[in-house]
Amino acid sequence: MVKIRLEGTEQECQQVTPQLAEVFDVVSISDPYPNRGQSRLVRVYLEIRLDTQRQADDGATVRRPRATIRRAAGELPPP
Repeated sequence: MVKIRLEGTEQECQQVTPQLAEVFDVVSISDPYPNRGQSRLVRVYLEIRLDTQRQADDGATVRRPRATIRRAAGELPPP
């Protein structure tokens, strides 16, 4: 289980959540929490279940392509 924090306007978080649900097995989605101060941004927390394979609609198993994650100093080490 992995937790992901979204940060953006409430509308942005509502737009991206269904898109993430198409890619990941989303277990739970929190209510939006307002950021501190006078920010218009909110935080939404998602819990996802990692699965290396997903079932396609017809029941066949398909593999998702791996994403390349980069940071400023270079590529992250392999898992």
